[in-house]
Amino acid sequence: MQLKISSISNLTDARFFSAIGANYLGFCFDVLHPQNIQIEKANEIIKWLHHPILVGEFGHHQSKEEIEFIAGKIGLSDIQIPFNHPQKEDFVFDKFLSITDTNLIKDTVEFSDSDFIVLKIEEHRLQDIFSENKQLSDFLTPEINRLKKFISQHHVFIDTVFTKENILPIIEYFQPYGIQITCQPEQKSGISNVDEYAEIVELAGF
Repeated sequence: MQLKISSISNLTDARFFSAIGANYLGFCFDVLHPQNIQIEKANEIIKWLHHPILVGEFGHHQSKEEIEFIAGKIGLSDIQIPFNHPQKEDFVFDKFLSITDTNLIKDTVEFSDSDFIVLKIEEHRLQDIFSENKQLSDFLTPEINRLKKFISQHHVFIDTVFTKENILPIIEYFQPYGIQITCQPEQKSGISNVDEYAEIVELAGF
């Protein structure tokens, strides 16, 4: 299983995930996103990392020209854009298409223009299913089973609020190609959530 990190904004998180061998390290360059990072700061962080595979994360409003400009400044070969980005077929990068509305997942929708899919599943939709002392079969709705089928047919990274309690049940049930862990802002300068990340990724087998 693959591990992708999203929204890296500080050196502590970047070095930790690089050291444990995360497959992809993502930096958000969407200025409308609360965890966006400036090009200069991202480059300062990246120079401390050992041969990372970098993913630039962009928004729906950002044009192909803007994305390619930033990619050139950072040295990106991989990008992540929303599934409904108007120019998604025009990019020559390896592409992660992010889906935040699972209603988009239908048999009639074509996903051949993506290399990977980042599927965001809201925490509240999973917490009852994968809570302790629950019978899994009591909560598996047709919608959840539809998601499982979709995940089995594509290179999907699940993006949700992973916890020590839900990480293994989610992986065991959905068996995704990978998971995406989204970094949180530093609590204050030099203090991050590394200990929390470490527990989760260790449980996941990284």
